[in-house]
Amino acid sequence: MNLIAMDKLALNKPAQLMVQLKGMNTPAKCAFSQTPALAIVKKEKGEKSVLTIIQILISDCNDFLNVARKMSAEQISQTANMILSDFYYMNIADINLVFTRAKKGYYGELYQSLDGMKIYQWFEKYSNERAQTIYDDRLKDHDIIKSKE
Repeated sequence: MNLIAMDKLALNKPAQLMVQLKGMNTPAKCAFSQTPALAIVKKEKGEKSVLTIIQILISDCNDFLNVARKMSAEQISQTANMILSDFYYMNIADINLVFTRAKKGYYGELYQSLDGMKIYQWFEKYSNERAQTIYDDRLKDHDIIKSKE
């Protein structure tokens, strides 16, 4: 998938996006997927569009998890802004994987509530895992090059 395929992604339909990106189930596959980064979507579609995409994914997760204390529209909006501000380098596959993992319980028990801090912590955890994955991949490439010298 390349950046031109951005218009083919179901960015406003989380269930369809999950199907489109079902093979992107590890940080390595996502990081190297060439799906557009949030910063690219912002540049090409505008900040409002990328925030809407993130808000839709948060709302979908909010509904899917069926917690007793759901996030308000304002909390969703603020959380989307924080994600875009701090995780702009993540691509659409990364964002989808974070929410897919959350739906599967990967980030632990929610204790009947969902809030921006929990979602932000998911992204921090994932970001660290993603960075380690990229580092390991680059180190492996370096070792291969060094062994050929």
